[in-house]
Amino acid sequence: MTRRYGNRESYTPFDPVCTGYRFSLILLVSVLIVVPFVLSAHPLAAQTGAGASAETEVPKQHFACNIGYMPQECQAATAVLRKALVRYPVDTLGKWTWVLVRTEDWKQVLSGWRVDPNVPAFSYLPKRETFLDGSLVVRASIHSTELSMIWRMPVEDLLDLAIRHELAHALCNERDESKADRAAIALKNGTPLSCR
Repeated sequence: MTRRYGNRESYTPFDPVCTGYRFSLILLVSVLIVVPFVLSAHPLAAQTGAGASAETEVPKQHFACNIGYMPQECQAATAVLRKALVRYPVDTLGKWTWVLVRTEDWKQVLSGWRVDPNVPAFSYLPKRETFLDGSLVVRASIHSTELSMIWRMPVEDLLDLAIRHELAHALCNERDESKADRAAIALKNGTPLSCR
């Protein structure tokens, strides 16, 4: 075997016993270095509480407001949405983003997605996002009154319906509207969700 050190060459004969010994030595040293870290990681995580509790602390549900919301408006609107979501098993969704869109921008957003302009919410399943008309979470607005008349229910009930319907789409990975409607009824009644 030839080795080069700068400008010099060194010739060492190939010795399988010596090579095997070197390999064994390298393997032993590697094990001695790695094993203490592996064995000490579990007790350390238990002592610091960094085990399973760290996973539960990571928020799975993300809330956002589309362009145009002031920070205080967004905070108040998402608080209403969070409160409405508490009734349902949203944590089973895993990571999901809920986006509130200002009423002034809602029809433009819907036209971009080719969705009926009177729909109060829709989900984009591949990106794990649900978009909601901001008028669903404000106290009173002209558009929320219009939606109440179109859907023939108070805006609070319409928010609940929109959440249940979009949850049904998301939980069942279902694009069919009539199947999502049936699943939304099951969520309202508290019966187990059957995704068929």
